[in-house]
Amino acid sequence: MSMWTMIAIISVAGIIAGVFTENGKKRDSKETTKELNKLHAKVDALEKDLRDRVETLERIVTNPKDDLKRQFEHLDKAS
Repeated sequence: MSMWTMIAIISVAGIIAGVFTENGKKRDSKETTKELNKLHAKVDALEKDLRDRVETLERIVTNPKDDLKRQFEHLDKAS
């Protein structure tokens, strides 16, 4: 399991723990459902972003024909 996957899992676990804590305070509330849906969307977006970054880094590191310096400069400009 890669470092980025572990970071994503730990982050998601922390967010879920926070949701359950808040859920205990606001049971059966429509607001809670809306907030949970928003949180779920944010987690999905973060997971997709992390996966994209890891895939990019893996592609750069595992492709020996590419010029690493050019690739890193391109990534710096994109962020």
